[in-house]
Amino acid sequence: MTDATLVTFLLDRSGSMGKIWDETIGGFNVYLETLQKSGTVLKFTLLQFDTDGIDKCCVAEPVENVKPLDRMSYQPRGGTPLIDAAFKTIAAVEDSLTKYDAVPKVIVCIQTDGEENSSTEHTWDELKRLVGEKTEKGWQFNFMGTGIDAYDQGARMGIAAANTMSTGTSETEVRASFAAAGASSMRFASGTARTTAYLARERAAAGDRFSHQHGLTAGAPTSPTQGLSTGRGSIKGSAPAKRRTISGISL
Repeated sequence: MTDATLVTFLLDRSGSMGKIWDETIGGFNVYLETLQKSGTVLKFTLLQFDTDGIDKCCVAEPVENVKPLDRMSYQPRGGTPLIDAAFKTIAAVEDSLTKYDAVPKVIVCIQTDGEENSSTEHTWDELKRLVGEKTEKGWQFNFMGTGIDAYDQGARMGIAAANTMSTGTSETEVRASFAAAGASSMRFASGTARTTAYLARERAAAGDRFSHQHGLTAGAPTSPTQGLSTGRGSIKGSAPAKRRTISGISL
């Protein structure tokens, strides 16, 4: 299928997500429903990550065939090797593109409720270079930080502030944040938007308390690079912990 959009969602499954376990399940299912109702041809991949590894829940499935999450298929545990998980996911998506006759549109959405604390194989600089290379090729990246100020961490990954969202932790806010991720993907996949940037009203509905600090209150920039901060700020707990590595994946 050459006219499909390839959507990959990297979902944090670390232990702290247990505080918003049901909210995350409900939010993801709203996101999935948004994609399924779009009428757009999508190939969907869902990955869940923690220090125990990266699990492939589905790989390049027609989105209409993807099943919603429940407490059996999503169980928080472990730490947050965000750098390693994101790097390996992007590399795996790149390798998978050889299966297509023509390069599809690519969207990678990353969600976490905490800051990097467990990566051992890759660095922020390596990840930022990789994200930058793929962004130049037209890939779209979205970063959702639930209950945290996501913008500095997103910038350290090389993801534009316009494509980053800090969300609240209530059921309504979490659902709104996932719905926004779905809607932004659909705007790009359908060709009605050049990027997967979030809208100001979507940030407000998701309880984003930090967007005004990054010049996004009046509306999200439309350029994929406008609003990209330097990412030089410190990240609490960013030093990699000496834990076992997570194995690479193929998609």
